[in-house]
Amino acid sequence: MNRSGRKVSGRKPVSGSDERTRILEALRKAGSGGLSRSRLGPARKREIDRILEALLLEGRIVRLGPLSQALYFPAGSAPTPAAAAEAIDRGAAQYPARLFLGKELARFCPRAQRFFCEEAIEQLVREGVLLRLTRGKSLYYTHREGCAPGVGRDGEPRFDPKKVREAYAVLVHTRGFLDVQIAALASEARVPLADLHAWLKEESAAGRAHLSRGDWSLSTEEERKAAILLDGEPHLRVRIDSQAAGASR
Repeated sequence: MNRSGRKVSGRKPVSGSDERTRILEALRKAGSGGLSRSRLGPARKREIDRILEALLLEGRIVRLGPLSQALYFPAGSAPTPAAAAEAIDRGAAQYPARLFLGKELARFCPRAQRFFCEEAIEQLVREGVLLRLTRGKSLYYTHREGCAPGVGRDGEPRFDPKKVREAYAVLVHTRGFLDVQIAALASEARVPLADLHAWLKEESAAGRAHLSRGDWSLSTEEERKAAILLDGEPHLRVRIDSQAAGASR
């Protein structure tokens, strides 16, 4: 007891260096799972926030997500978009006939990887691992690896962006023009026209493919059926950027 008669605790106050060591050790044990701010100490303890900011500046730790929902990781153990893409690829491949919403694909990722789900899904779409489909106002995704090599679930040729890029290069070489008929591209690549349309629209939106109307009066019935409608206008031809066309070779 002290002179005022109050009982004095026998616990020694924790120093800043001890708190720093404790936080680093807790994060090391958590590894790639990370820890939230609340798991590192009471919110009212502002010293912990100062230590975390110092460790972030030093590059000892990484923070992901908005401050109110952030997770902290040791440097070198934070999740990456590639890890999230791998988790989604692995999970969706178990259900090859199923259509997924984006938020459903996110469930295949551990909590720490979900910060990168949108980026991971876009990567898998570009690589042809996931095919994006539109139904009404909703976007769905389906995994293509469950199909037999080169064949879709309905016996149609399986869509593969690499085959499209290779077919485009062949057409440019043999015909001498960068703008090729969409019908010829579908035939050369041997991919479903609907899937090709969906992919070309995505590539066009990303600036990697450029659709052009061509001459409707000189086009055949087959070429007209393969046209893509943009703003109510049929587009018969497409030019794919050389960087995108060579990305998979």
